[in-house]
Amino acid sequence: MDDLSTEAARRRAIAWATALAANTPLEPQAYEQALLDEYAVGALSLEQVLRLLDERVKHVLYRSRATQAFDEEELSELLAESRSWNGRHGITGLLCYSNRQFVQLLEGKSNPVDLLYARIQRDPRHQQVTTLSTAHSAQRFFADWQMGFVTVDEGEFHWVLTSLDHPSHNASLIEQYVQDPHLRTLLEAFSQV
Repeated sequence: MDDLSTEAARRRAIAWATALAANTPLEPQAYEQALLDEYAVGALSLEQVLRLLDERVKHVLYRSRATQAFDEEELSELLAESRSWNGRHGITGLLCYSNRQFVQLLEGKSNPVDLLYARIQRDPRHQQVTTLSTAHSAQRFFADWQMGFVTVDEGEFHWVLTSLDHPSHNASLIEQYVQDPHLRTLLEAFSQV
C-alpha cells in the first residue's frame, strides 16, 4: 500500500484501516468517516484530511440536575466563571436552565472540552450528569458565545428534554412547543452530532 495515487488504492487502504479499527475506540466517527470517504474519491488530499482532523470541533451535550436551586445571583456567578474559563480554553456553547435542570452543549478542541466536562461531572453543584451525545464535526453551533445562556419555562424545557431523551418523537410537536431560537439551534445541533 505504498502507492495511494489511485482511487482504488485509497479505497483499499481505507477499508483495511477501518476494518482493523472496527469495534474499537479507534473506529472512525461519522465526521471522520466522511473525511475518509472524500479522500477515497480524491476530493481531499491526505494533508487536507489531517488538517481537517486537527481542526475538528468536539461537541459534548449533557444534562444534569442541580443539587439545589440556583437564584439569579448564583447563575450570574456560574456564568462569569464559565465564560472566563471557556474564553481561556477556546470553548463555546450554550447552557440552558429550568427548575434545577441543566442542559448544556460544550464545543471546542477535544482536550479542553474533555477537561471541562470532567470538572462538571465532579462539581458538587451537579448530580445525575448524563451524557446525551459526544461527536466531532467541522463547525461550531455557538461559535460567538463563550457560554450562551437561556432560562426556559418548565413547559418548553419539558419538550427540549423529551426531544433529547427520545429523538424519534414527532418533530412537528417539538417545533410547536419549543419556540426559543437558541433551543431550536441546540436541538438541531443534537440531531447532527
